[in-house]
Amino acid sequence: MIPDEADGWMLTCVLVARDGSETTLSVPSLSRTPPTRIRRPSHLGGAAVVDVYAFSALQGTPPRAVYDFECTVPQSTDELPADDSPAAGPSPSD
Repeated sequence: MIPDEADGWMLTCVLVARDGSETTLSVPSLSRTPPTRIRRPSHLGGAAVVDVYAFSALQGTPPRAVYDFECTVPQSTDELPADDSPAAGPSPSD
């Protein structure tokens, strides 16, 4: 959990890609709990997709939230499989 004084401040997040590389970004800390998932627009084979990262741990002082790569999902329904098979990844309500 993030200390009380973090409300309204920026939270530093470390996104760990599937190859182990890391990207750091800052997101608004709207509560004392880091978001469970972060979604970032990306491209895969020329298609627009969203990379989904799941919260893993809170480390250091000041706290840094670590997120591990979870999956890649289509960015629009136009990119879903035509054979009615479900898309890979979490449901849109996550």
